[in-house]
Parts: sequence; structure tokens; C-alpha cells
Amino acid sequence: MKRANLGWIVVAAGALAFAQDTGDRVTVPFRDASRPRTLVVNQIQGSITVKGYNGNDAIVEGSGTARHRGNVPEGMHRLEPNPGMEIVEDNNTITIHGDVMHSGSITVQVPVQTSLKLKTVNGGKISVEGVSGDIEADNTNGSVMITDVSGSVVASSTNGKVTVSLNKVTPNKNMSFSTLNGAIDVTLPADTKANLKMRTDNGDIITDFDVKVEGSHPPQVDDQRKNGGHYRVRIDKTVYGSINGGGPEMQMVTFNGSIYLHKK
Repeated sequence: MKRANLGWIVVAAGALAFAQDTGDRVTVPFRDASRPRTLVVNQIQGSITVKGYNGNDAIVEGSGTARHRGNVPEGMHRLEPNPGMEIVEDNNTITIHGDVMHSGSITVQVPVQTSLKLKTVNGGKISVEGVSGDIEADNTNGSVMITDVSGSVVASSTNGKVTVSLNKVTPNKNMSFSTLNGAIDVTLPADTKANLKMRTDNGDIITDFDVKVEGSHPPQVDDQRKNGGHYRVRIDKTVYGSINGGGPEMQMVTFNGSIYLHKK
């Protein structure tokens, strides 16, 4: 369904005949190719892959299967439905929602200059390549891999490795890389200026940058004795430092895993 007078497009995946066997696709135009573009993808079950290309539209492909219930009677066979998704273009932002009852993948080609907001929960990874813009990627149970990109990145996982490689960093923008269970592996241009906050509870911090490490931060004291309470001292395990004279904050945090900071 297309409503040109409202300036947005709504597409139901069933009408697009997405098929796992044929790899059918749909092309969704951004309203104005001269303005900043944003892609938003939300998945419950499945992976998200985004790649930059030399074009003006978003090219969307989907594949996957439904959650099967029960056995197939003898002499019969199951027909797999389309993966199911909704795509909306509104004011130069394309938003894709994966079907809740299906597990599969969403693959999108976007113009190189496109900002991203990607989120999935179960059953897949987030992969981004060749894009320039502000990138946010959040995966609950899976890895995040962002390579050959420029701009700023906020990447997080609960159970998975976070890998990021930047060709160029947007000046004066904070970035964050975090996971609970997994390693953090970040590659930055050699001339990147940043103030670093790095912490791992069960792992190492390894880098080939010349990091100027700051002295230990003062312990945090919580004195409740006047009120009949406790006296508590907390010593922060975070490593604070700077590279190339310092700059915007760059945070790297994992509980179970090592942190690797590479010079590109």
C-alpha cells in the first residue's frame, strides 16, 4: 500500500512474496536522497545484516521459517509461509519490523551515507559493513560485528562478542562498546583522539595504542554510621586513560571477556 499524499510507504511482506527459495526482494525509496537517511530494524527472532552500496534506495530481503507446532501427518508435508515483516518509510527514515512468530534473517542494502538503529533479541547476529553514519546496534543473545564503517558507534550485547572496525571517527562524539558475556574487539584509526574508560571483571585489556593511563580514581565511600548503618568503600576496577591527547569519551565494558583495542 502506498500513500503518496502522506509522504510515507507501508508495505506488507505477504504482498511482496518474500521467498526463501528465490531470494525475492523489495526496493523501498527514501523520500529525499539529498537529506540524511536513517534505517531502523527491530527483530525478535533472527539476524540483521546491513551493507552499504552505491544507490539511493533501501533493498530489503527476508528469509526464515515459522515456529512449527506438532507433527506432520503421514503422506502430507508442510508449506513454509513468507517470513513476514512490515516496512514503513516516513520522513527519510525506513523502519522494518520482523514478524514475532517467525525466526529468520533480514538483509538490507542501504546508501553508504545512512545512519542505523538495529536491535534483535534471539537467534541471530547483527552484521554491518561499508556504512557511514551514526550506528546503534543492540543484540541480546548474539554477536555484533561492525566493519569497514565511518562515523560513530554504540554497540552492545548481553551474550555475544562485540567487534567494531572504524575507518574514520566522527569528531566530538562519544562511543560505547559493551557486553556481559563476550570479548570486545575494537579497531580505530591511528590518529583517533579519545578519553578511554575500559573495564573487564574476568579478562585482560590489550592494546597497541600508546595509552596514557590516569592514576587510580579515589575510592567511593558510603558512610551511614551516623544513621546506624554501614561504612562501605568501593574501589573501581575501571582503567581510565587517553590516546592522542584525549577527546570524546570511549567506553568499553565486559564482565566475562577480554578487551582488545587495535590501531588501524
